[in-house]
Amino acid sequence: MVALIRKNMIMEYSPTPMFVGSSTFALAFAVVLAIVVLSAILKCVKIVKQAECMVIERFGKYDRTLNAGINFIIPVMDRPRPIHQRIFRKDTDGNVNVMDIESATIDLREQVYHYAKENVTTKDNENIQITAGLFFQICDATKAVYEVASLPDAIEELYMTSLRNVVGKLDLNECLASREKISRELSQLMDEATDWWGVKVNRLGIKDIVPTPK
Repeated sequence: MVALIRKNMIMEYSPTPMFVGSSTFALAFAVVLAIVVLSAILKCVKIVKQAECMVIERFGKYDRTLNAGINFIIPVMDRPRPIHQRIFRKDTDGNVNVMDIESATIDLREQVYHYAKENVTTKDNENIQITAGLFFQICDATKAVYEVASLPDAIEELYMTSLRNVVGKLDLNECLASREKISRELSQLMDEATDWWGVKVNRLGIKDIVPTPK
């Protein structure tokens, strides 16, 4: 009789499916909460590589510039402001492929833009093709982001305009014999103009000057 009573008591206090389901739900909720918290923490951390920086906006307004190392931001409130960049890659045949991208990080190293066979006209109305390489670097990331809509397009337009102005003052023979003079004058003109964009033009090398066949 006593054994039967004990058996009935054990059956009465055994876990029911409802309690098992509640425990499973609590465990799942804890896992989801942990993932959300971990994700939020990771979004607070911004790792910037050496020779790079990142412009941060708070509610759409410039707040600060992150330098190399570990930095912390406030999610939702803080967002990186991307910058337009142009990447040049040579394929196996030696051809240069151009790709425009948007990047949250800004490269502060010296960069080179390739300009192949730009058609210009000399003072004596001769057409020539000039191939050049422009070496520059971003010195002020804030200006590079906010003072110009697309830095690569602006630099290209400035190069083409400056090249026409410089070559237009020289005749064909002077252009063929004055490669260094053209490079030096172009570098000076572009360095002065790009200062407003936070860019330093280090040098511009003329690779080739070829008269266009008539």
